[in-house]
Amino acid sequence: MRICRSKIQSVINKAAICLFTAFLAGCAMVGPSSISMGRASYNEAINKTEDEQLLMSIVRSRYGELYSLLAVTGVAANVRFSSSAGVNLGFGDSEDYVGNLVPFSGGVIYEENPTITYAPVQSEQFFRQMLTPIELDTLLLFVRATVEPDKFLTLLVTRINDLYNPDFLPSPLAEPDPKFMRFAKLTTELRQAGILDWAEDPRQAIAFAMLIRRYTPRYVSQMREYLNLLGLPMSADLSEDIILPVYFAVKGADWRGIAMSTRSTEDLFEILRASIDLPEEHARTGIAIEYPPVGLAGQGVSILTSKEKPMNAALATKYRGYWFYIDDANLRTKEFFSSLKVFWSAKIRSSADEKVAPVLTIPVGG
Repeated sequence: MRICRSKIQSVINKAAICLFTAFLAGCAMVGPSSISMGRASYNEAINKTEDEQLLMSIVRSRYGELYSLLAVTGVAANVRFSSSAGVNLGFGDSEDYVGNLVPFSGGVIYEENPTITYAPVQSEQFFRQMLTPIELDTLLLFVRATVEPDKFLTLLVTRINDLYNPDFLPSPLAEPDPKFMRFAKLTTELRQAGILDWAEDPRQAIAFAMLIRRYTPRYVSQMREYLNLLGLPMSADLSEDIILPVYFAVKGADWRGIAMSTRSTEDLFEILRASIDLPEEHARTGIAIEYPPVGLAGQGVSILTSKEKPMNAALATKYRGYWFYIDDANLRTKEFFSSLKVFWSAKIRSSADEKVAPVLTIPVGG
């Protein structure tokens, strides 16, 4: 009997050691794996729902309806491990159980229970921020960070000195100002050539300046045209660097710099709202807001509609029996939407009221 008990204890010990080793190995593999997969999944889900919330807000406002917003303020994922073990032993004649028993068994159970917390976006603060023009330093950061600054100048700037870039055109036959378009293209050309740059000097009364250097002899004609578009004279000494102060203002008399006016996030929102291709019956019955033709910033931008769920949509939402979507092949619209979302998301997060109880705290079963 002592030998039998000894064997039983030996089997149990081996089972415990194997189970403990398996548990540690499971923790080592499941923990990092959970972080790598879980973080990506949460991020994907939050991005997708924020995109859908923004698109739905655009669509609802086109129909003159109010929209409400929720901001994700927290994601908590509780992870729990548990283990189980079992030992099958036989007594008596071995012929009765040989081949039918598993000496020992064990398992590790992994559970993940995420909780998502939402907070309301308070209207007064949110809309105040939405209506505030985009700051000059933010604009210049975007312009400096891209190899094609003309895109952001076209998108975010409404006026540079006497060059006007309106949100909407006065009539269907009107066209955007070709001088503004040329200015934006020349900015990209000179920037890519390493001639033009934007600088910030907090020690000066004017914090920002445009620097133009080493433009002779190859780019003299472009520089003369560039300054002419701005309404500024060309220096007789072509060896001098050109330093133009940049103001967040409207051009005044005897101007010797660059005056810029920018769009607000609400302006971008409205341009995209006006770019919705309304269903024919909705346009005919007048249940949606009508807009004049969009200006340069909104050209090539469109949100399409379909009765059936679109198969080639980068983003889609259903409203009033129709699918409103951004075609995956329309890069111009996707870029516009992404730029709007950058500003939109910042306004939402800064306006989310975390001082009051959250609207929803949702545990999601793993």
